[in-house]
Parts: sequence; structure tokens; C-alpha cells
Amino acid sequence: MSGDDVRHAYGDNMGWRLKGYAKRRSGPPVSVREISRAQFLEIRPLFDAEDNPWLVDLHEVGPDIWHRVEQVLGPLDPGQDYYVTGYPLDWDKDPVQVARDLIDERYPLATAAFLGGSVAAGNYTANSDLDIIVIVDDLPCAFRETLEHRGWPVELFCHTIESFQDFVARDIQDRRPPLLHMCAEGFLMLDADGTGQRMRAEARALLDIGPPIPTATELEDRRYGATDLLEDLIGARDDDERLFVAARLLTCAGELALVVQNKWLGHGKWLLRRLREAKADELVDAYRALVRGEGAEWFIEVVEHVLTSAGGRMEVGYRREASPR
Repeated sequence: MSGDDVRHAYGDNMGWRLKGYAKRRSGPPVSVREISRAQFLEIRPLFDAEDNPWLVDLHEVGPDIWHRVEQVLGPLDPGQDYYVTGYPLDWDKDPVQVARDLIDERYPLATAAFLGGSVAAGNYTANSDLDIIVIVDDLPCAFRETLEHRGWPVELFCHTIESFQDFVARDIQDRRPPLLHMCAEGFLMLDADGTGQRMRAEARALLDIGPPIPTATELEDRRYGATDLLEDLIGARDDDERLFVAARLLTCAGELALVVQNKWLGHGKWLLRRLREAKADELVDAYRALVRGEGAEWFIEVVEHVLTSAGGRMEVGYRREASPR
């Protein structure tokens, strides 16, 4: 990651801290010191964390990399887990520390905690929230809670291991596993007994396997929905109606394109990101042209291509029997 990339993502006012945490214990850092942008950029290429451009996790590195890191940062204590985190100098809040403080305050006996979302991805803004998964052994029931902590909006997902696995199984069937992505790609803030590492490894394995193979019924339903909206778009004479139909069709056809490739889905901005990952974002380009008033022809053409890849339009003669009551 170049200095220009850092400035582009965060502005010129970016600082970096080296934080050390006591191994296998939650709580605030036991050591903190500032490092320079040059030091961060020198060690950053040593770590495989493309989805986390502003954070470096030092506690899993081998001896060879550890030696190279110490050459840049100076001696490190083997009794600490180190992280390098970026923070905007003009903000009074470090999102990772805020998330850690929340876990320490509310769930001191948690066994694992992950920070996901835009903060973990490194593209957060002043309006971002903290998406946090917490694993608590004796939790009466799983829950999701929206709250505020030290000025940050928080989306908290509290689970036992069993409830987490149940939710993940349902998410996989739905092709949208946000909890898996948070575990696999987020920041492991707490791992009291190895639970967090196991969850991360399992999440990465499940994401690599991919979603279930689509059934013929699912493909028919998605083709039917896209065909219906496409006909509405082609026949639209009102400009405002055209925009509303096209917006719905963008989602419908985008999901169909991903299902055909057997890729994971996502809601909102995450659907866009999944399309980009699958090299299927021509839909977005064509939709943008329609919104700019350049006509619907390109968008219609791209949707037709998606439908063809899925087996074509659902034309006259299609019939679906209702299930017996």
C-alpha cells in the first residue's frame, strides 16, 4: 500500500500506533507508542491483510518476519500481542479501542470478539458504526442490539457458539452470511481460549466452499422475477416509473448473476461489492447510464445477458404447481 493510497483513503491527517496487549487476556493495552507513516508503510507489505489496509496484526507472525518487523519498529516483547492501528489525527476516537472498551465493560467473561464492517475493512467514515460479534458461553439467548458507546454507533451481535452456528447455517442457505464475513475478514479483538481462532478458520473454510448449488426452483423463481421487471422496464413510459423499476431490477438481476456463478450475495452496498468481486459490475455501469438519462438500452442488454446465462427469460408457457395443502 503506497503513501498515496493511505492519503486517498484517510486524508493527510493519519497517525499510527503500535499497541501491545497481554496474551490471552482482555483489557486495555499494556503498551502504546506512536510510529511513523514510513514505519507503517515499511512493515505493511509483510502481512496478508488486503481487506484491512489500516491495521497490522503482529501476534501470528513467524520468527523470520518478527525479526524484520523488529528491525523497523525496535524490540518487541514476546509476552504481548501487538497490533498497529491507524487513526485519524483529527478524531478523538480510536474505533478499535472503543470496541475493546465496550467488550471489557459489558462482557468481561466473553471468550471471543470480532470487529467487522467498514472499520475492519479500513474504509470507515465519521458516520460508520462498529459491527461487533461477541461470544459468551452462558448467554441466555442470542440477540442483536443497537447502541452507542463513546460517541460511536454500535451494532452488537451476541451469541453462544451454538447460536452462532445456527445463525450461520441459516445465512448460508440464504447465500448472505454476514457473520462469516465478520469472522473471516474482521479484526479478532479477543480470543481468551482459542475459540476466536477456531471460528476464524472455520469461517474462512466455509466462505471458500461457497454457497449451496442453486436448485432448479430457485433459478426459476429468480428468472421469473427478473423477466417480469425487465418487461416492466421495456414498457415504461413514465421516467419516474422507469427509475423505480430499474432500481429493483438492478438488485434482482445482480443477485441472479451471482447465483449463476454460485457466489455469495449481499444487501445494499455489499451486493455492489460482491458484484465487483465476481467481475459482474457491468450491470452497475449500465444502470448508472440509465440514471444519468442516457437511455435504458444498455441496461436492458446487460440484463438480457444475465437472463441468458441463467437459462433465459421465463416465457409464455411457464407453469408452477402449488404445493398441496
